[in-house]
Amino acid sequence: MKRRDFLRVVALGAITARFGDVERLFADDSIPLDPTIVAIFSDPHLHGPETSQYYVRFKQGIAKVLAMNPRPANLLVYGDVAFDHGEREDYVLFRELIKPLEDAGIHWEVAMGNHDRIAVFRDVFPERFEKPQPIDNRYINVVETPNADFILLDSYLENEVAGSIIPEQKEWLVEKLKSYEKKPVFVGCHHHLKDTKIADLLKPCPKFVAYLHGHLHFYRNPRQEDIATLCFPSLGCWGDLGFVVAHVSETEAIFTPDIDAYQWPKWNPKKDPVDDLEPYLAQLNANSPVFQLP
Repeated sequence: MKRRDFLRVVALGAITARFGDVERLFADDSIPLDPTIVAIFSDPHLHGPETSQYYVRFKQGIAKVLAMNPRPANLLVYGDVAFDHGEREDYVLFRELIKPLEDAGIHWEVAMGNHDRIAVFRDVFPERFEKPQPIDNRYINVVETPNADFILLDSYLENEVAGSIIPEQKEWLVEKLKSYEKKPVFVGCHHHLKDTKIADLLKPCPKFVAYLHGHLHFYRNPRQEDIATLCFPSLGCWGDLGFVVAHVSETEAIFTPDIDAYQWPKWNPKKDPVDDLEPYLAQLNANSPVFQLP
């Protein structure tokens, strides 16, 4: 078995759990946490009722993370937690469904997407704002792991689908990246590089690895402006549906997808480019980008 195939089996925990086993998984606190493993969700667009696709797939994603052995010590959510306009009930639902991960000791962080609203998120999760943010009315986080850090920026623009990084945040990022002289760092947010336009801020950092983002709902890893990028699938809305697990060793980071479904967005008038679903999903799941750590 190839090494990345082995890591895929370990990362996904040889998952056989059905929804009937979910409560058992939630209750099992004997499974160790591995700080070198990071689970990554994006664009869940969480929304009720319990029978909705968004709710079911989010709970399925949580169950799969809890089925891993070892479990990831961190979960990162790259934006659009809320369904449409950052409704309070969506974040309340998120709080309910994320609790089993918290109970298992898994730390989580989110990046604000265009469908999120920081004021409502703060109202539902006031404890996450006990320490002041680097920039007022922006949600910025640095998640530390043993071999590389993950900087999550805030690219939300009010009443806009597109995103941007405001000047004050760019200044903060430039200063923050100066501290990365020895430890590798990933930088990302909800929106893609075409929106945020921060490639020139990332290139001077000798330890910068890759730009990570969501928003597009399709799992791709092109180079853009001479920078390695990785776009995550949507957990449960439309596009490539699933999530990604990163194994970060001392020398490399391997991102392994678990994409089990696909939906062409109904609002898109173009013809669905996927004619044969099975080979398409197989092709996606065979793509495990490996980033060498500088």
